[in-house]
Amino acid sequence: MDNIGGRLPAHVRRERIVELLVHRGEGSLPVEELAATLGVSPATVRRDLGQLRSEGRITRTYGGAVLGTASAELSVRQRELSNAAEKDAIARAAVDLVEPGSVLLLDAGSTTERLARLLRTVPDLTVFTNGVAAVTTLLEYGDTEIVVLGGRLRRINQTISGSPAEQMVRGLFADVAFIGADSVDPARGIASRTFEQSTLKNLMADHARTVVVVADSTKLSRAWTSYWSPMPRPWTLLTDDGADPELVEAFRAGDPQLQVITCPVGTGGVAAV
Repeated sequence: MDNIGGRLPAHVRRERIVELLVHRGEGSLPVEELAATLGVSPATVRRDLGQLRSEGRITRTYGGAVLGTASAELSVRQRELSNAAEKDAIARAAVDLVEPGSVLLLDAGSTTERLARLLRTVPDLTVFTNGVAAVTTLLEYGDTEIVVLGGRLRRINQTISGSPAEQMVRGLFADVAFIGADSVDPARGIASRTFEQSTLKNLMADHARTVVVVADSTKLSRAWTSYWSPMPRPWTLLTDDGADPELVEAFRAGDPQLQVITCPVGTGGVAAV
C-alpha cells in the first residue's frame, strides 16, 4: 500500500472521500475499500468518516458510509462543472439588472462567479464580495472597484464570512445584492451550509435596495434542513427554465413578495413566470 492519501492534508482527503461516494451513487463504500483507494489505514478513514458525519455530509453504515440525507457539499471545481449552461443563463439575466455606476453586494458561489465575468463589462461598478472566485474573476480586466469582505475563509466553497464581513456590510447600502443559495424555499428563504454564511446573507438582503437570489432549478426542490435566511422584503429569484412549472407556481403562492424569473438556457432572454 502506498501512502499517497496519508500525505494529503486531511481536508483534501475528506473531499476525495465525498467524491468517491458521489461516483458510487446510492451504494455504500466499505472502510477497507476507501482505505485501499486512498492509501491510508482503516483507522484514518474512520476518523475522516467521523468528521464528515459530524458535518452532516455522510451517513455511516455498518462497515462503511453513504452520502448523507442532506446532499453532499460539492467542491468549487464540482460546482463549476454542474449545471453550467443553466448558471450561464441566470448570469446573463442578472447582469441586465445592473446599471453603470452601481454599488453591488455579490455573494460567493459558482453562479455569482459567472455573473462576475459579465460584470467586468459594466462600467464604474463597485462590488463588495465574499467570494474568492469572484475576486479573481473581477481582477482579470475592467475598471471594477473591488472591496473584499473580511473574515474566515471556508476552503470547500471558497467563501469568506464572519464578524469582519458582517461589520463591513452593516456600513453600506447597495443598489443590488446578488445572493447565492444551497436551497430555496418560499417560506423559509435561502439555505446555507453554516450559521456564519446564513447570517451574512441576511445582512446582504437587509442592506440592498434590490435583492436577487440566483439559484439553478435543482436548488428549488432540496428540502434538507440547514441554516435559513428569510427574505423579509420583496425579492426576485432568478432560476433556469428547467424548473417545474407547478413548483414555480407553488413558490409564487408561498410568498406574494417573491417574483420568479425563469431564464431560457442557451439564449440571451428571460421569461417572467
